[in-house]
Amino acid sequence: MTVSHSYRALSEGGDGDGVEGYGHVLRDRRKVGELGWRERLCRFFTPMRTIWMFVGVNILNYLDRGIIPGAPNQFQSFIRNTIMIDENQESTYLGILQSVFIASYSLAVIAAGNLVHKYPPFLVMGMGLAIWCVAVFISGAAQGWGSFWLLLFGRTLSGVGEASFQCIAPAFIEDFSPPGQKVLMLGIFFSSITVGTAGGYAYSAVISTSWGWAWSFWLEGVAMIPFVVICCLLPFKLNGDNSNGNNVRTASNHASVSLSKEVSTIMTSPLFINISIGYSAYCAVLAGLSTFGPIFFQGLQLFDSERSASLHFSAIVALAGVIGTPIGGYISDRLAGDRATRDQILDTCLKIMAGSSLAGLAFALASAYCQSKGPFLFLMGTAIMLLFLPTGCCTMAVMASVPSNMRATGVALSILIMHLFGDVPSPVAVGWLKDRLAPRCNTKSIDGQEVLNPLCVFDGDGIRLTLVICLSYLAVTVLFWTVPILFPDTCGKPAQDPDQFQSLNNGDLGKRKDSYRGLGDVPDKEMPVAAA
Repeated sequence: MTVSHSYRALSEGGDGDGVEGYGHVLRDRRKVGELGWRERLCRFFTPMRTIWMFVGVNILNYLDRGIIPGAPNQFQSFIRNTIMIDENQESTYLGILQSVFIASYSLAVIAAGNLVHKYPPFLVMGMGLAIWCVAVFISGAAQGWGSFWLLLFGRTLSGVGEASFQCIAPAFIEDFSPPGQKVLMLGIFFSSITVGTAGGYAYSAVISTSWGWAWSFWLEGVAMIPFVVICCLLPFKLNGDNSNGNNVRTASNHASVSLSKEVSTIMTSPLFINISIGYSAYCAVLAGLSTFGPIFFQGLQLFDSERSASLHFSAIVALAGVIGTPIGGYISDRLAGDRATRDQILDTCLKIMAGSSLAGLAFALASAYCQSKGPFLFLMGTAIMLLFLPTGCCTMAVMASVPSNMRATGVALSILIMHLFGDVPSPVAVGWLKDRLAPRCNTKSIDGQEVLNPLCVFDGDGIRLTLVICLSYLAVTVLFWTVPILFPDTCGKPAQDPDQFQSLNNGDLGKRKDSYRGLGDVPDKEMPVAAA
């Protein structure tokens, strides 16, 4: 498989902390005293260091997603002035900008999952991130051109670029994390989502008011370029011992199935369906809250300015994410144990998912009725932290609900379902609801400044009702994540692997490398190694 072979090259040799890149190429060059700059780079990027690189890339990806909601007044003014719409339609188009990114990402992730069957995974990842860089530069150029449609195109293209990274990273982390730390490492990876998104609010609020929102896009594009270069330089060859490679290849071919067969198998899994539908509702709430959070904060008369609302919202989201997501993974790993079976890991994850989402719903609804800033921030921060607890568990449960050789397609389909029924329609729906229930909470130009309409104070009840309706959708998550616990025999069992590879409970690195075959087949030809 692509990732099995390509990441296998990362695993040849090794020094305890991780593994060296290029396998026999490195050994041969050491014999003659040669070690080129590319080989040194690959030696440095052991699997654990590669995981930490993934965390950095993910922060930038989600920093980008926080730019538009971090400066809603500026973007709403841009929308109104470029396509000449009524003031009460601004929020709907603001939601469209967020949703179109997620829609393109949802479709592209399926294609990316198929590409790793044909091309080296890091090459697919690097090319995707290169497209992402082009997309954010286009998005920034839209301000100077005064074109909403150019901005819309840039946001659409950025979703295409990000898809390959999100498709490849989770299974790599699952297979190469130390035993007993799988969910923890997934939690750390996913905590970068909240750090990036929350940082995006503050970053956008500061940069947009200082230099203009175009610079918010351009600066992050420049920051991503080194990661693009690194991904394109990491090893792509089929290196290592030939017999080992052939053995993996045989297992890979034995396990490979058509895409239609994969989709059919996955979509008939009751466990997968329950997890995915619950996750869709979960992400719908978070997407609505992330897009309009600063507006909710300001519209409830808790903050006086957009900048203050964005900074406070980003602070509690970042703090909740940094604390909640890794803690959820740590708790899951500790409860399941280092040598837990697949059933035990899944059972632990499901209980954390159901319990934390129920508690998060209760705290979130309580916060919506707070009249003062302090209690509101405490309750909302606690709610968001509880909602981030099951992030790593949910991804682990999705991968446990399908055979190991179908994990990439399973993750891709889960993402597609989540976006189709979750965070694609959510910003548009919440924006439409806000425009109807709180029509005076739009943007006004006063003394050359784009600010929230002062008449929004009379629509406080409408803003509160919009927030409550958005949060109440979490009840769907609680329902579908509880069903597998109540009915374990029918929809709570993990998928069985036909070839008996169960990497979730295997602590041997060599076997974990082979089990990573689920991401695709590698062509038999080798790619050339860069000259030293």
